[in-house]
Amino acid sequence: MIGMSDQTNLTNCSRDKRAWPVYLMMENLQSTIRNRPGSIAILLLELLPIPLRLAKSSRADKLQRLINADTLSGVFKLIFAPFNGVVLDGTPIDCTDSKIPRCFPIMS
Repeated sequence: MIGMSDQTNLTNCSRDKRAWPVYLMMENLQSTIRNRPGSIAILLLELLPIPLRLAKSSRADKLQRLINADTLSGVFKLIFAPFNGVVLDGTPIDCTDSKIPRCFPIMS
């Protein structure tokens, strides 16, 4: 599952820049294991850019929504491009019972 968090300020890295963190979470684990501080069940996948704000007006608001949608769409296409073949064709994954089933990950 892919999750998003609240906006994060990147002041230590680049002054007044901000981004939206996107996390990759393994949902088929028990919550006691998944939420353990040392587990790697939640990984930072990407920091989404936040486009600059335009001046306030009805025309600028429409343009701002278009810019935001195009930016997010482009970034998500780049993020999920490596997963396209795996989602459609599946991938072999080793299991604890020594079998290797073909798994089809679900992105949600």
